[in-house]
Amino acid sequence: MSKRIHLNFYDCTHVYFKDSSCQKCVDICPVEGTVIYEDDKIKVNPETCVSCGACVGVCPTEAFSLRGFSVEDIYRKMINDKDSLISCRKNVPCATVFDPQYLISLALKNEEDIVIDTGYCSECEVGTLHEKIKENIDEANYFLEQIQWPYGIKEKEIKFEVKEEEKKVEERRSFLKNLGKTTAGLAFWTLMPKVDILETEERTEPKNIVQEKVLPKKRIALLEALKEKDIDYSDKEVLVDKISFTSDKWIDNYKCTNCSICYNICPTSALKPGEERLKILFEPSLCIKCRICHEVCPEDCLHLSEKLNIKTFLYEVKVLAEHVMIACEECLVPFSYKGDSTVCPRCRQLEDEIRDLLQLGE
Repeated sequence: MSKRIHLNFYDCTHVYFKDSSCQKCVDICPVEGTVIYEDDKIKVNPETCVSCGACVGVCPTEAFSLRGFSVEDIYRKMINDKDSLISCRKNVPCATVFDPQYLISLALKNEEDIVIDTGYCSECEVGTLHEKIKENIDEANYFLEQIQWPYGIKEKEIKFEVKEEEKKVEERRSFLKNLGKTTAGLAFWTLMPKVDILETEERTEPKNIVQEKVLPKKRIALLEALKEKDIDYSDKEVLVDKISFTSDKWIDNYKCTNCSICYNICPTSALKPGEERLKILFEPSLCIKCRICHEVCPEDCLHLSEKLNIKTFLYEVKVLAEHVMIACEECLVPFSYKGDSTVCPRCRQLEDEIRDLLQLGE
């Protein structure tokens, strides 16, 4: 049984909005029935989990983790060692643990091409993650090309092998393979030094989704890597539909009622109120493209922009909507005045319903 996989459900998008469309972890899991969406929750079956880490890499809020393994630590180590190779026989259970943000950051930080060893993908018994590795490579390279960075991410069938002194551990891996238990994750874990896995206390208190806004570590790494480069980003743009990890947005100000649902539910505070809650602000550097704000908007007035300027992504806070609040002439409840009626939409709707009833009576 795998005791390494851990899901902190209080960081999952389904805590913020139970009907969130995000099921990336379910879609990427190579073992059917291991990560499922059931009863408005993401659930994990540790009995069948192979510890490949694909869910760790794909989760926008970093709700998944592997005990005894830290993606951030491996990322920092690769930078310190000027290491450009990612391999399931060297430093990761599967290359899918590195999402495009980490790949972009590595290419920027190391100032050389980053190589992903896919030599073992064809013989991996899991066998379904190679396409995701390719997707991550393509997305990272697209972003790097748009900012005109000379280095990128390469895929090579290197088949990295352990050193002679590690043969005993390799024999242990072969023994597991003979038992029919080899997977993308197991091959890596059997090569790693023994790690004491400590059972941490599960969080029992529900998360305060209004106050707790957490930025993923992979986003922090990306912002750090981009900002330290002497690049003029003002004319650099990416198409929003070609990147998975952030976005740009606009709001139909006439339809927006300033209900505050979008920024209260945003898990990273990318959307936030401004100036006595009369403005809705958007900070692209904090957006994780979870789409919850779009899904909960009662007026369907929040939309994705076609392009994202990199300078805007890094440094700007945009004003998406501005409101003038006045008291309704009928019910005295404040509402967003659009320059036409001084009666709130709710009272106008009620008047229309009463008028329709009277016409039916006649």
